[in-house]
Amino acid sequence: MKIKTILRMKNKILFVMAFFVLLATGSSGQRYFRNGFILTLENDTIKGQVNYRSNLKNYKSCVFLGEQEGRKYYPHEINGFGYDNDKFFVSRIIEGSFVEVLVTGDISLYKSKNMFHIKKGADIYDLESSQEKVKIGRKVYIRENNKWRGILSLLISDCFKNTNDIVARINLSEKSLTNLVVEYNQCKGSEYQEVKAKKPWIKYDFGAAPGLAGSEIQVIYRYTDYNYLADSYSSVDPSVGALFSISSPRITEKIEFQGEFHFIKSGFTSLVVLKQSSTEYHDTYIDLTTVTIPVSLKYNFPGKKYGLYLQGGINYDYHLKSESKVMTEIVTGNVVNTYPERPAFEISNNQIGYWGGIGILKSYPKFRAGIAVRYFDMSGLNSAGLMGIDNNRIMVNLILITK
Repeated sequence: MKIKTILRMKNKILFVMAFFVLLATGSSGQRYFRNGFILTLENDTIKGQVNYRSNLKNYKSCVFLGEQEGRKYYPHEINGFGYDNDKFFVSRIIEGSFVEVLVTGDISLYKSKNMFHIKKGADIYDLESSQEKVKIGRKVYIRENNKWRGILSLLISDCFKNTNDIVARINLSEKSLTNLVVEYNQCKGSEYQEVKAKKPWIKYDFGAAPGLAGSEIQVIYRYTDYNYLADSYSSVDPSVGALFSISSPRITEKIEFQGEFHFIKSGFTSLVVLKQSSTEYHDTYIDLTTVTIPVSLKYNFPGKKYGLYLQGGINYDYHLKSESKVMTEIVTGNVVNTYPERPAFEISNNQIGYWGGIGILKSYPKFRAGIAVRYFDMSGLNSAGLMGIDNNRIMVNLILITK
């Protein structure tokens, strides 16, 4: 009977989580448009709305809503497209593809699927890291081909000294290359534009996460000495919490690292009656005061009014207070024997587990607000090896994040 109860609970949890995942997946399949524009082959700018998609899709095409119905444009049909105060893509840098514009000026920097491109005058150079085989004696070694460093060193040599030292300190990343190209254009005194300058490289967000925690303790297996324990215990309790997140909007708006801190005080009770030659009454009490620290990667599905997100990671529970006790009465005939209160089982002060969840956020002028549902699967609650006790949790939280 206990095994069936456990399986039913697991199936319910899996069903709920699967429902939310399908909801998020379905939402992500819907088109999300932002104010933007396209550049025609005649370099005319047409305002409208552009489907906000991943760079991998934007390198191939764009979906534009103007005065007419939506239309998909390919690199040979327009000179470029972009989003207001955000990304900008152009064609004619590499054949058959759009590239993202990072900086324009005396030296311009572009990004495509597999590499970066740098333009000076009419010449365009590809910057990519590759590996090459080097044979020394009878042995073959693999080393990085740093040809891109030589290209950069040559291109900036008309304004900087010690260019080899400058280039040696950078890496082949958007941030490093953008900073170098901006510094070069400033050194030349030329007009330049850093397209995503209004978007920070690193962004920190802070917020609150009050909510409810539904916890369940399940006794998976035990020796007969612990028959006074119920098969399962449950408790629904308020929680208070705070969160912080770290993201890089300049690189992607979809992925964040999030850490949280929650305080939960929960209590569990049960009455187990065992009838043999005598009747035994066992009242069990379990009290936990827990600090729970979940950390996760968060994947956002942006939307016009609401943004969905999925997250998952690991969780650490520390029990500031943990107490279990059992009070027993045994009735034999007309005689009632009451036994002193004693610990029901030993509780481990630390638990580690994994968790996942889904949430929805709406943006307001000064903050973002929404709701999140999470499921936590934790390691054993008991410290002794005479039985197995699971302590799992479902949390529903109100999310408030400052801007």
